[in-house]
Amino acid sequence: MCGVISRKQLRYVSKDGKCRVNLCHISERSRFLSDIFTSFVDLQYRWFLFVFMMCYTTTWFLFAGLYFLNAYLRGDLQPEQRLNITKNHLLDQRPCYLGVDDFISALLFSVETQRTIGYGSRTVSPTCHEGVLLVMMQCIVGSMIDALMVGCMFVKISRPKKRAETLLFSRTCVIANRDDQLCLMFRLGDLRESHMVDAKVRAKLIKSRQTAEGEFLPLEQSEIDLGYDSGSDRLFLVEPQVIQHTIDSNSPFWELGPEQLRRHQFEIIVILEGIVEATGMMCQAKTSYIETEIEWGARFEPCMTLEKGSFKVDLRRFHATYPVPLPNCSASQAQQFLILKDYKLHDPRGSTEWGICVEETAEEDKDKQSRPVGFTIGDILEERMSEVTECEGNDEQNSLP
Repeated sequence: MCGVISRKQLRYVSKDGKCRVNLCHISERSRFLSDIFTSFVDLQYRWFLFVFMMCYTTTWFLFAGLYFLNAYLRGDLQPEQRLNITKNHLLDQRPCYLGVDDFISALLFSVETQRTIGYGSRTVSPTCHEGVLLVMMQCIVGSMIDALMVGCMFVKISRPKKRAETLLFSRTCVIANRDDQLCLMFRLGDLRESHMVDAKVRAKLIKSRQTAEGEFLPLEQSEIDLGYDSGSDRLFLVEPQVIQHTIDSNSPFWELGPEQLRRHQFEIIVILEGIVEATGMMCQAKTSYIETEIEWGARFEPCMTLEKGSFKVDLRRFHATYPVPLPNCSASQAQQFLILKDYKLHDPRGSTEWGICVEETAEEDKDKQSRPVGFTIGDILEERMSEVTECEGNDEQNSLP
C-alpha cells in the first residue's frame, strides 16, 4: 500500500490533467511583463480579482491626489479666499474644481470622472486649463484600463479550460485481443450535447532510460501510435469510444508481459484536443495512466443500447470492465508461439527442436528485460531473427538422411 501511494506521488500528469512540473530559479522575470496580457489571464482568480480592483483603486487615488494638489496650489482650499471673491471677479477667480474642498471630495470627483457617473455637483472650471488636462488624462487612462481588464476578464471566463471538465477518461487501461491482435485500450467520452469539432487524440509514453553512451534521459517522451496513418485518431465524439493502440513490433509494449508491466515504471499521457462548438476555441484535456492502472486480460463493458428508436448511453458502465482469457505472455512471445504452431503443422519432424529453441528464447526474454537500456527494439528483433534462422538450420540438418 505504501508503494502504491508513493508511486501516485510521482505522476508527471495527474488524473485531472494538471502537469506536476514546477519551474524554479527563473532569473529573467521581465519576460513575463513583455506579455502582460497572457500573464494576467494565467493568474489565479483571487489574484486576478485583486489586480483588477487595484488597477481601478490606484488610478482613483492617484488622480484624486493630483486634483487635491492642484486645488491646494491654486489656493482653492482656503475658505477665507473663497469668501473674499467679489461678484465682478467671479468668473476669473472661481475655484478650479467646484465642489472640491478636501481630499474625500477630490476622491469622489475622481471616481465620477473615470466612471462617467456625473452627479452634477462637482465639475471642473473651463478657466482651469491644468484641470481640463487632468480630466482628459484620466479619461484616457480609464479607457485603457477598461479595455485591458474587461478583455482579460472575458478571455479568462470564456477559456475552454473548464470545457475539459465535461470530457471523461476511463480510470484504467485494458489489454486484450482485438481482431487477433493484442491491443492497449482506454475509453473516452463527452458529457455535453454540444460536441467537439475536429477532435483528435494522441498518447505519449513517459519513461526514463539510459543511452548506450551512459547518458541518463529522465522522463523521455515517445509517441504511442493510435492510428495516425489510418485516421483512427480523428474522432466523431458523439458517444463514448474505445481508443486502441495495437501492440506490434513498433510498439514500446511489444516485449512486455503482465509481470514486466508491473515491474517497469512508466506513465502514459493521453491528450484529447478539439474545437469547442459554442465558442470556436481550442480545448485540450489530459489524463495519465501508470503501470498499476493497466488491466491485463480485460475489456470495457458496452454502455450504449438501442431503446425506442434512439441510442441510449449508460454512463454508469463507462469505467466498468470485465475479464477475458488472455495468456500471460508478451506480444512477442505470442507471435513466437504462433510461428511454432504453424511450423508444427507444416513440418512435424522438426517440432521438437523448434520447441526447445522457442522455450530457450522465452526464458531469455526475462533476462533481456533487464539488459542495458541502450539496447533498442530493433536490436532485439535482429537478434530474434538470427535465433530463428539458427533453429531452422538445425531443423534442416536433422531432416537430412
